Amino acid sequence: SYFGDSNVAASAAAQMDNMVIGGQTISAKVLHDSKSSCATEKSIDLSKDTSSHTYQKTDDQFGPMYSGDKIIPEQYAECKRVPKIPGNGKPRSYASLLGNEDAIPLLYEMLGELMRLQLRSKDDKNAKARRRLVMGLREVARGIRANKVKMVIMANNLDEYGAIDAKLQGIIDSAGEKDVPIIYELNKRKIGKAIGKTIKVSVVGIQNADGAQVQFKALKKMHHQAS
Repeated sequence: SYFGDSNVAASAAAQMDNMVIGGQTISAKVLHDSKSSCATEKSIDLSKDTSSHTYQKTDDQFGPMYSGDKIIPEQYAECKRVPKIPGNGKPRSYASLLGNEDAIPLLYEMLGELMRLQLRSKDDKNAKARRRLVMGLREVARGIRANKVKMVIMANNLDEYGAIDAKLQGIIDSAGEKDVPIIYELNKRKIGKAIGKTIKVSVVGIQNADGAQVQFKALKKMHHQAS
């Protein structure tokens, strides 16, 4: 079951209805419920099976989820079991764009140069002290809390997913409290490309802008003007 925003639940139900998984046809619909800690209003029922086999999902069949060797609390594990709804490539509502056409080339220049400098110092025994970028929702959130991240480059098209949205909101809240600017001009693919990777990247935190201070200050000024 998924308990969350009604629009997300309805969209997930529409996509999953009549989906064949493991030789079984899944029937998905939106139901009223209020028992989950993930949200408050509705749920997608995945318990019905329209195939010739009888199959009923129960809480006992899931078992614990792990992050490394640690058990994830059930209230978060429930969110992680929710099927992801892939983005359509367009910016989601959380992304407030700067509206300045100069922002994108500045981002490419800044991220590319900082990544180049970080890779150059990779074999240096003091490289960690000069670490310029951190990547990933967890690392960026940790960096903000530790007052190490000075700017966040967040993809504007993250998948709609309970666990991701919870971490996203946590970063937005922490950044607001610490007065850390968040830039949403790039999507996941473009962030990956900017740092020389072929994979999609959700978020990058800038810890040290030395080597790209001109671009960093220009972007920070744009963010201040747009706020």
